[in-house]
Amino acid sequence: MNLELLSVVVQTITAVAILFAGWQLLFHSRAMHRELEMAYVSRYWQLMDDRSPSFVLTREAGEGDEVVIFRYLQLCEDEIELRKLGRVTDATWKFWAKSMHQQASVRSYHAVLDQTPSDEFVFLRKLLKDGPEHDPMNQGWFRRRLGGL
Repeated sequence: MNLELLSVVVQTITAVAILFAGWQLLFHSRAMHRELEMAYVSRYWQLMDDRSPSFVLTREAGEGDEVVIFRYLQLCEDEIELRKLGRVTDATWKFWAKSMHQQASVRSYHAVLDQTPSDEFVFLRKLLKDGPEHDPMNQGWFRRRLGGL
């Protein structure tokens, strides 16, 4: 009887340890996603700080602003591709998609986008066409949770 009880206790402890290890992996994955997302947020603010004062106030691109706009469009394309690969969390994606759609729809941004070949910024063009609800990642709910998204 004691041997059976000991076996049940050991199995229970093993099961709890396995669940705890899985939980730790999930939180580690989320932390890695957040770290990557913060690197992109930092890059975004660097770009926004490079805008001319008149562009900040009027949203009309001045000298040098087209380079900043082009770099912003590249940043958006990278972020969308990261989402497609499952590297951006659901909560962050909802915020980023709405922000990208709003900002890239501004006339100055759209003018630069229109000057680029149609085979560039494919992901961003699709987001602008489909709206901020567009999600390039094609993973089910369970897989998203398992990946820490």
